[in-house]
Amino acid sequence: MKELYLKKKLSSPKIAERLNCSPTFVRNKLREYGIPIRSLKEALLLSNTPKYPRYNFNGDLKEKAYLIGFRRGDLHAHQARSRTILVFMSSSKDSQLKLFKNLFSKYGHIWSGKTKAPDETWELTMCCYLDNTFKFIIDKKDLIEPWILENRKIFAAFLAGYIDAEGTFCLCKNDAVFSVRSQDKNILHQIRIKLIELGILLRPSQIVRKKGTKDKRGIISNGDIWGIFIHRKDSILKLIDLIIPYLKHAKKRKNMEIVKNNILWRNKQYNNQQDRRYYKLYLEEGIKV
Repeated sequence: MKELYLKKKLSSPKIAERLNCSPTFVRNKLREYGIPIRSLKEALLLSNTPKYPRYNFNGDLKEKAYLIGFRRGDLHAHQARSRTILVFMSSSKDSQLKLFKNLFSKYGHIWSGKTKAPDETWELTMCCYLDNTFKFIIDKKDLIEPWILENRKIFAAFLAGYIDAEGTFCLCKNDAVFSVRSQDKNILHQIRIKLIELGILLRPSQIVRKKGTKDKRGIISNGDIWGIFIHRKDSILKLIDLIIPYLKHAKKRKNMEIVKNNILWRNKQYNNQQDRRYYKLYLEEGIKV
């Protein structure tokens, strides 16, 4: 009874069906053995079987780290029911929505529909219903866990997820630039420290937009927006080598390739001249160049 009722969460009728007896007999035995009978609310939650099939998370640590990074950036998630994790996002960009579908369609049913954004424009919202093996995705804290930072490949997967949500590769006046902007001050600080440890040099994070100010769409920020930037050619190439096995966003992979080709072309044009940008500042900050 403990195995069937408490561990496997079977109902009295299901147990009766297995044991070829009546549900009343099962409930009487539960009382006889001192096993607490579920409340109506608990029973209804357990009997609420999903309409569409769901599949357990596969347990891969690099995929887990990627999803955590993507969640900390641009994904919403919460416990919708006792056995249901709901993940969702809204965007007007097809590439972002395709990424969401690629990430979660193998684990559960995806629903999509149009919603109004704060600037009164229409966006497409996608959501997916997952099972409880995805509980790790619920937490959204301004922190990277030690198990992610301790392993180079797992950190690279986390960073790729975070970049797919918040990062940008672009050319500015024909110079390659990488940037990440978010309200996650501590995550950006941890990313910078780890990148420096891996030989990827960048300046400290800085406020790029203050709380209460509006962006181009007229949306007011509810917190300070922080940013980290990489301008050095060698550092951008090292960053690309680090994350390229894990970056999934199609448009960002394309932009990353454009940036990489720009750097390789400039290196060829100028005979691989060392980039000395921010050299003195790095030394003042105790970073070995």
